[in-house]
Amino acid sequence: MGISGRSSGSAISAIALLLVSAAAALLFAGCAGTPPKRVSPSASPPLPAEREPANAAPPFQPRPPSATPGPKVQASAHGRPVRVLLGDARKDIRVEGESIRAWNAAGTPVAVDGGTVVLTAIGEKIRWGAGKMLDSPIDIASLPGLRVDGKPLVARVRVSARKGQLYAVAVVPLEEYVAAVLSREAPPSFRHEALSALAVAVRTYALLSMEKPREATHDLVAGVEDQVFEGMDRIDGVFLKAAEATRGEVLTYGGVLARSVYHSTCGGRTENAKDAWGKDFSFLRSVPCDDCLDSPVRKWDYRMTVEEGKRVARALGVKVKDDPAIRITARSSTGRASRIRITSGGVSRDVSAADFRRAAGYARVRSLKMEIARLGDGWKITGEGYGHGVGMCQWGANGMAKRGKTHREILARYYPGTDLAGVAP
Repeated sequence: MGISGRSSGSAISAIALLLVSAAAALLFAGCAGTPPKRVSPSASPPLPAEREPANAAPPFQPRPPSATPGPKVQASAHGRPVRVLLGDARKDIRVEGESIRAWNAAGTPVAVDGGTVVLTAIGEKIRWGAGKMLDSPIDIASLPGLRVDGKPLVARVRVSARKGQLYAVAVVPLEEYVAAVLSREAPPSFRHEALSALAVAVRTYALLSMEKPREATHDLVAGVEDQVFEGMDRIDGVFLKAAEATRGEVLTYGGVLARSVYHSTCGGRTENAKDAWGKDFSFLRSVPCDDCLDSPVRKWDYRMTVEEGKRVARALGVKVKDDPAIRITARSSTGRASRIRITSGGVSRDVSAADFRRAAGYARVRSLKMEIARLGDGWKITGEGYGHGVGMCQWGANGMAKRGKTHREILARYYPGTDLAGVAP
């Protein structure tokens, strides 16, 4: 964890001194502006492929991996904590801790409490408990840690008020963040080299997000839009070991950080980034994968009722006048659905398959490597794989590790043309 120890006067003084002295560097470095919404790796897993594309990639022949990471790469955000948005904006936030302290943006102590404090947004200010009004933002810390809305998280959280809503952002040291994400993105049964490959991907994605934040207030979000982060508790030793074994290792392409997206299960072939998101990356091209056969979501099916189909149609802007017809009208080069047509009352609307999946629910329609068939009072959707399918297939990585492949070889397969490098201090 970021801060640990007994709740003593000296410990509290230490944390106060630490936060005050580090205010300028650690209290949310600003950014030049808000970039366009980035594509995110699927913390929900990926998609599969049905047929061999005409432009199939050549057989996998990775270049011999070096024994150690290559030259150091300079990451502008390296050295500061990761800022992770915790959930949606809300009116109130409940914070719990043994000894809760709050500081303003200048590092001046502004409030102290023990047990539980309810924070409420009042316009652009924050009400602390029953009545104390504080300027936004505030940084909150507690020994040995904080619980935010009942969830055990980290030792330090920044809370901001905007237009009557509160935003909570966890501030987490990079390597601790990597281990925490690993513990939610992969099962502890995965082989060490597969977890090590994922640790490099998680770290690289986080650093790239820190260089190009989603918002001035946070780098990424704690969910499937970016990477699943649920705090620093219940982190199995295998995840700590994988993070430590790869400490500082990142993926680069052309000397800069690579967009290291990943997913659960590809179902036989990964997807081209251009087909999935409309933007081409040389190192995010489709590659064959026969190592994810033992994934529990290699094959799946979902029965969608008529009422659910109507709900999805409405969510996608279709005026539902009768039972809608739903069919796939276009596919990517790897066989994944790319366009879906929904027809109701004689009017048809074409939507992206990705939007259809989002509206139906990622846990229901697990990938776009799917078929849709009318069956009785609804539809039967069958498919392979889980997630968007771009980048590293996590179950494929584990299959490679079972065959004795190293994390360098795994990364070379799923991110062809990239280099494994260290981060310059």
